[in-house]
Amino acid sequence: MEEEFELLKSTFRKAGFQEELTTFLTKQWYINILARIRVNAFRIELVASSYEDLLSSAVASVTCDASVGNAVYMLPSFYNHDCDPNTHIVWLENADAKLKTLRDIDEGEELRICYIDTSMDVNARQKILTEGFGFQCRCQRCLSGD
Repeated sequence: MEEEFELLKSTFRKAGFQEELTTFLTKQWYINILARIRVNAFRIELVASSYEDLLSSAVASVTCDASVGNAVYMLPSFYNHDCDPNTHIVWLENADAKLKTLRDIDEGEELRICYIDTSMDVNARQKILTEGFGFQCRCQRCLSGD
């Protein structure tokens, strides 16, 4: 991380940015940005084009090797988590995202997505959300122990 931070600072200097325009560029700022990206980024996976590729993708997904990168999508990153979500993000071939409702939504009801696999038990979900996203889920499903 130290190396990356120094590279970022030198890039600003080489680009001719004046010192007073880069005073925000502190190590703490960089750490905060990396943390926000980590929490708000969506994993990008390649779509298989053949049966053999599909099998390879399935294996890679299980072994966590399927990701080819991460991206922050502005609107989807604003949705809060729920282990019993009322919406789901559908990723299109051109990397656009659509929000699909999973049930009827009441007027004024918050749209929520699930950040993780909804089929996991409550302990597994809590562990991943605490360690990976920095919060303990207090949705109805988790509170009921489901």
